[in-house]
Amino acid sequence: MSVTAQSITESDLRVFAFTRNTVLDGNRDHVFSHSPTAMIFLDKSLGDFGGVSLKGAGHRGQTGGASVQIRVRLGKHAGSAFMAGPFDNHSVSPDDNTRLGKANWIHASGALVISETDKSVNAGPDAMDSFVADQTESVMLSLVDEIADSLHDTTITANGVTPIDDLISNNDEVQTLSGANYANFNSRGVSARTTAAASISFASGSFAAQGISDLRTSYNNASEGTVQPNVGITTYANHERYEGALQPLERFQGAVRTADGSFQALAFRGTPVMADPKCASGAWYWLNVGPRGMEVIILNPHDFRFAPFKPGASQETFVSELQWKGQLIIHNRRYGCNKLTGITD
Repeated sequence: MSVTAQSITESDLRVFAFTRNTVLDGNRDHVFSHSPTAMIFLDKSLGDFGGVSLKGAGHRGQTGGASVQIRVRLGKHAGSAFMAGPFDNHSVSPDDNTRLGKANWIHASGALVISETDKSVNAGPDAMDSFVADQTESVMLSLVDEIADSLHDTTITANGVTPIDDLISNNDEVQTLSGANYANFNSRGVSARTTAAASISFASGSFAAQGISDLRTSYNNASEGTVQPNVGITTYANHERYEGALQPLERFQGAVRTADGSFQALAFRGTPVMADPKCASGAWYWLNVGPRGMEVIILNPHDFRFAPFKPGASQETFVSELQWKGQLIIHNRRYGCNKLTGITD
């Protein structure tokens, strides 16, 4: 009896692909969770960071498209008005208050490289699994770190994502929309709500003297009705300054059997406040993470995706490229997002 011919598409490299895919989930959890910002914006399959369920809240995929396009409503419909009665003429003017922002895709890459020598000295399924796990973790950690650094840059770097600090700004152009042209497309900082775009300030100063006051003002200025920040990201120094300001207010309730000199977690008006080692010195960011505020949009399917292994051109190596294609965007920088800069002791 004849047997149908079999076609193997993965060839000799299938052992690498199998071991890598077997260890990938565990490595994803480890490499993302050291940075709250990376956890919030870059991945969904993570454990909670500090008990705060924000994993992947600012992470969404898009299938197709030359760029990310954002519809930003910058005013109310002029046709909305009271009428003199049931037979009065209603408006027939179309709504023309939405403008289109655009953000270009950013491409980031890492490389998982295995040589013939690696294959020989790590012979055996257990050894190969351990080796590939170590290499996968190294590649992913490096690429996540690179993107997380870019998210917290204070200037736009070549080929990097648009940083959080740049998106929360005033009187400048973000995503092709200018705050100088559209007054409602400016973060408010700590200035009065009616302040002109060119005069808005985000500058704070001594936390001991004005920290709590500036937090109140910046939080209120980021709030509009039910649109409010859902997380605060800051430095470890600012996190400790805030904790120190709260410490005298700590109260004990019920039977206290364990002495504890600190809080388990910090919040401001119920909004979790987390320290990130990537955050710029002296900065404090109020973010509304999600579809009404700030998000990382991924160009599907390139969400930390390993491409198939391919042999090196003139070396005894096999390479699998780790691909990430996405961009950080903001839907309207006035509502839900704000920042403080220059915070000191």
